Amino acid sequence: MKSKTIRFCSILLLLLSFFTASAQDNAAKMIYTADSLKSGNSKDILTNFFQLAFNNLVGSNKEFSFSSNPYALMLKRNPQLNKDIYYKKYKPLRKLNFSFGMRLDSSFNFNGFTSALKYSLIDQTDVTASKVVALKLKEDKLGKERDLLNAAITTYIQKEFKGSDSELIVLQKNRNALFQEEKPLDALDKDFQNLVRGIVKEKNFIEISETLSRHPDKSFRELDSLNFVQLKNSIKNNLLWTIALSDSTYKDKFQFANIAVVSELSKGIFEPEPGANNLEANIKAMLDFSNDTTKAGRNLDRKMFSLEAGLNWVIRDKTNDRPFFEIKFSGSYYRNLGNLYQSEKRDSLTINGTARIRLLNDIWIPVEVRYDPKTGRLLGLLNVKANFSGIAGLLKRKES
Repeated sequence: MKSKTIRFCSILLLLLSFFTASAQDNAAKMIYTADSLKSGNSKDILTNFFQLAFNNLVGSNKEFSFSSNPYALMLKRNPQLNKDIYYKKYKPLRKLNFSFGMRLDSSFNFNGFTSALKYSLIDQTDVTASKVVALKLKEDKLGKERDLLNAAITTYIQKEFKGSDSELIVLQKNRNALFQEEKPLDALDKDFQNLVRGIVKEKNFIEISETLSRHPDKSFRELDSLNFVQLKNSIKNNLLWTIALSDSTYKDKFQFANIAVVSELSKGIFEPEPGANNLEANIKAMLDFSNDTTKAGRNLDRKMFSLEAGLNWVIRDKTNDRPFFEIKFSGSYYRNLGNLYQSEKRDSLTINGTARIRLLNDIWIPVEVRYDPKTGRLLGLLNVKANFSGIAGLLKRKES
């Protein structure tokens, strides 16, 4: 058993190193992505990039699985797909999750395969595809005035500028620094400052004037980043609703051991504020078809319906708005729709608790406990979820 455990851990480390390397290429440019602000619970519902999951590590029915979506794999193979036109074109592929894995017994022996397909019916937490965010960006008054200011400077250069070629080069450098680099206006040449302030006053650019007064030490690019962070924060508690089809097979034959239809919903409750803790409402319904041992041969005649509803408390780091600890309390109702086993009841209830802690940038440790108040049985599950979202850096906007 020891050698099998070592081999299994070696495989996990190899996979972790591969995906971590793949996901860190643009980490320096995208330190805080929209994906990083999502709770661990919502990432378990729908992953935007890659997820490695190791479920029930200390139990007798372990599971190791890999989840992703087709667009993430396409982007990994061809970074040129990071353009907006492709991001919109392949939206259905981004809404689709697939997973595959294997089940292991207590001795880490192979115990069957698992697979699943999941589709997001509604995902209002995707900042890159949010109509609300797109509309607010389109209506951004500061952005509109900034474009008009840039155009006014162009007109000035073409029609009014009378300086030498060297002076024109200096003017162009200051202009590029203002609009394309992280330099505030106060850090540029005095003559260029006077030109900009004169145009702002003449054209009555109210937003720019107020911004220069309130934030003289910030560049336009920094202000754009702050605005985008606020927009990301405004939708992180929006509705996420998925539907999925999952299955597992027997270890000795490629035959379904169970098939499940699952639908899950998550929604933040309070108005989101940067760095503030929040509550998420979570509802999960499942219809599971598995082997009915009261009948001869392998079959899928045992039908079990379950409904779980609960609240997930998300605790965030105030400095970067990232969640680092979560506690979820829920209750589950089970209804056996098929034949009952001896001493089995048609209906049952459990009280559940899950604690998630973020160990590293994208690695979560969920510890789940289920308690049956009628039997007094307590079931504990230890899981590891590694969400590799660094590849989101490839989805940056093309620099102007």
